Amino acid sequence: MGCQTYFGAQDRVFIMCFQVYGPMNSITDAQGAKGSHLKGIAITAFGVLILTPDGLLTSLVTADVRTALFWRGLFMGLALTAFAFLRYRGDTGRVLRALATGPQLFVAVMFMVSSTGFVVSVVTTSVANTLFIIASAPLFSAILAWAVLGERTPPRTIIAILIAMAGMAVIFAEGLGRGDLWGNVAAITTALAWACMVVVLSHAKIKDPAPALALGGYLIAGAAFLTAPTIAVVTQDLVWLAILGCFVLPVSFFLIGLGPQYISPPEVSLIMLLEAVLGPIWAWFFIAQSPSPQTMLGGVLILVTLAAHFTIGLINESSGTR
Repeated sequence: MGCQTYFGAQDRVFIMCFQVYGPMNSITDAQGAKGSHLKGIAITAFGVLILTPDGLLTSLVTADVRTALFWRGLFMGLALTAFAFLRYRGDTGRVLRALATGPQLFVAVMFMVSSTGFVVSVVTTSVANTLFIIASAPLFSAILAWAVLGERTPPRTIIAILIAMAGMAVIFAEGLGRGDLWGNVAAITTALAWACMVVVLSHAKIKDPAPALALGGYLIAGAAFLTAPTIAVVTQDLVWLAILGCFVLPVSFFLIGLGPQYISPPEVSLIMLLEAVLGPIWAWFFIAQSPSPQTMLGGVLILVTLAAHFTIGLINESSGTR
């Protein structure tokens, strides 16, 4: 047992005692790890919930896909730039230094690829197909986390990924049957780019993803500007794009980008499956885009798998196992 003594301004003495032996430290470390894990789950899940209307709002935009990408990227870049300057009190040097690293630049490029693939997929196939196929990201995340980080993925996570992939197979086969091949390819590209981004966020311990995401938004806008037939949009489209770019995208992806600090890349991607479940509900409720029976079957399988995975994980944490 050891003690440290502190003297206050009025000669009050406060005694702080701490245990220096292993068992107490182990308990404290376990409690801290559990708290961080729960924090990561909560932050990531909240970000995904904010993101769920993305598919619906994107499908409501009537402008050319490249025009829509331009405004999405520009609005998001401006919103996150404003946030970064507020956070760093207008210190441009700190913002630029945050970007002057390989991992930050890689995150920006991968975000551009994943966002572009998402929009292309949404406009060439159904919202439900897009979201469910993107749910293959946990598989890519687990493979990359093992290959790049040497991170051991728990057996329950591997099982959850494989079951989710079974649900993905149902959706993918249906899309091919309807001739939605390119939409499905774009969705898979999005999943792979997203997995790469999450693994790098985890490996590089990036504590503030806002600068990288802002740059990603500008890269999206720049690429779209060079290829778009026009950047002019009707007022209604501008409203949907502003909601997406100024709130839905920056807030959700900033929160999701914080997740890899606390939980593993495969778990971040598994939580993203919430979008695959809630996204089609938004589309069904507002634009009557009803998922097919095959899509619903795959969705239920994924939802049940996700719920079981995290329930078992929390039980194992409480008992001190994995």
